[in-house]
Amino acid sequence: MMSAREHAREELSRRDVLGLVGRGAVGAAVTGAVGAAGFAGPAAASAAPRVASPAPRLTPGTPRTRFKSRPDLDPPLMQVAVPGAIAPGEYVFVTPSLAPGASPASSDQSGPYATGQPGAMILDSHGNVVWFHPVRGVATDLQVQSYKGKPVLTFWQGAIVNGIGYGEALLLDSTYQTIATIKGGNGLRTDLHELVVTPQDTVIVTAYAERDADLSAVGGPSNGKVFDSVAQEIDVATGDVVFEWRSFDHVPVTESYMKPAKGAFDYFHINSVSIDSDGNFLISSRNTWTIYKVRRATGAIIWRLGGKGNDFEMGPGTHFYWQHHVRRVGGLLTVFDDGATPPEEPHSRALLLALDEAARSARLRRAYVHPAGLLAYYEGSVEILPNGHVFVGWGTEPYYTEFAPDGSVVLDGRFPTNVQSYRAFKSAWAGAPSSPPAFAVDRDAVGGIAVHASWNGATAVTHWQVLAGAGPSSLEPVATLARARFETAMTARTTGSYVAVSALDAKGRRLGTSAPVRI
Repeated sequence: MMSAREHAREELSRRDVLGLVGRGAVGAAVTGAVGAAGFAGPAAASAAPRVASPAPRLTPGTPRTRFKSRPDLDPPLMQVAVPGAIAPGEYVFVTPSLAPGASPASSDQSGPYATGQPGAMILDSHGNVVWFHPVRGVATDLQVQSYKGKPVLTFWQGAIVNGIGYGEALLLDSTYQTIATIKGGNGLRTDLHELVVTPQDTVIVTAYAERDADLSAVGGPSNGKVFDSVAQEIDVATGDVVFEWRSFDHVPVTESYMKPAKGAFDYFHINSVSIDSDGNFLISSRNTWTIYKVRRATGAIIWRLGGKGNDFEMGPGTHFYWQHHVRRVGGLLTVFDDGATPPEEPHSRALLLALDEAARSARLRRAYVHPAGLLAYYEGSVEILPNGHVFVGWGTEPYYTEFAPDGSVVLDGRFPTNVQSYRAFKSAWAGAPSSPPAFAVDRDAVGGIAVHASWNGATAVTHWQVLAGAGPSSLEPVATLARARFETAMTARTTGSYVAVSALDAKGRRLGTSAPVRI
């Protein structure tokens, strides 16, 4: 018998195939012409091309080679139902991985079930890969932040066991080199749920620790154990913990909407920590349905929004359940209201709440719902963009969506079935890889050469140039072509024995040149 989750996913797949009507029209477009192109397999390849970059093996179980120039990369094949206009230099940031309990539905890793490798990924408005970094385990929370006054990429990578992460947080510069690794403090491993870089060049992360607890008040043993949810602020340069907050010191187990089961009781489940406009912390607890405002100096709770200890008068539509990703943006509080698991609402919502802290009142400014009525079982994110649009990642549901202020959808992308992204963001970014461009070359059927070129993460490339000559030091341009997606295919006529490629910008300047290859 199918579980409720499997049944929901099957129903969603049926809607995608058969077409959604009315409010679901956006979902129906996913499998139309745009979607079909997004899932097209790679073009037929000639045998044994020469590859001018390291090409380690794919992760076991993923034999499909998508890019000739980078056969080591196998990102999921994306679809975009509504290819919204993204300003030059803006991209989408996601971390694709298998959804909890899911498995690849196709052994050949082609077609709409091609889950590919897990990793951190940057996309353009059409769902084309700009940068992909595969990981062992899982990646989460890829976004652009500021460290020491410069933009950096940040994400978490590691293993997830029963919803808790054990890994490390990474900061990468614009050349995609790691400049800092955060492993957690006080003997704890960094958890997947949060990574915030502060103006003080510290990072806020989450962690979990087992702790003895009397659980008799919630139907458990008096000598039980809980997972203590921990928020840490860590100095990036030194690794020192400058602030630590533990849920069990401030929040009783009776506030939880969960019941003890086998193993330690995850009564709180911290999933979001951020700095409020007054410098104090906002901490989200999934399993108490509560947002806690915490005094940064002492760790004391200032107020609770939602849950059993709620301090606010909640206006219509402001109640949330199993929520994620809480942020203060101007005068608004953004919350991803999962509404499950188990379901408390028919669909998930991206909430914009107006709080009057003095009067202790909460009012709904706006709620955004996906046209397909998605219900995320876990995870999710809400981001207010500089132009006032709202960008939503739907967690375990394989979508990301940009809404105009009136609620209309201006961008809607979809992952393959069974693939999720913990959060999704949209931001400006300029990447200039420290590694050279990659390419593959072989002789074609009519005596010329076929070249496939790419440069993982380069955002300024507009054209590719093929160079050829009798020797590696005597290369001349023999073909130039506009960049097309992640990998650009080109042909040229040459009698030269050596070939290389150069990446050009909009002004025709060479940004980088590959090492030459003898053919």
